[in-house]
Amino acid sequence: MNKFIPLVIHAFVLATLLASSHGVLKWVSVQPHDDYFELLLAQWKYILLALTIYGLVFFYYIFVLRSSPISSLYPIYTGLSVLFVIVIGSVVFSETITSFQVFGSALVLTGIVMMGWNS
Repeated sequence: MNKFIPLVIHAFVLATLLASSHGVLKWVSVQPHDDYFELLLAQWKYILLALTIYGLVFFYYIFVLRSSPISSLYPIYTGLSVLFVIVIGSVVFSETITSFQVFGSALVLTGIVMMGWNS
């Protein structure tokens, strides 16, 4: 269990950053605009922010992979990312969470716990 805690912390940081960048892009996409080009020009700072966060995820992921097994890190980090994006969609953008999403989220959490069970 001692090796699992740092792995989950790294996965949590990665997932938080990734979900945040998705939230920024979602926010950009719902801003009033007449066409795609106008949206890009008007919201370029936020798009750059999202891309910067993606870049941080990329480099942090490379750093973490040096000391973490990819077979555990990647599924945990992507599973947490999915959960965080669902929460952002619901809390920030008032998207409805369906019973299927709740059930799927429970399965994702169960999978994360099972992956760390023997660590």
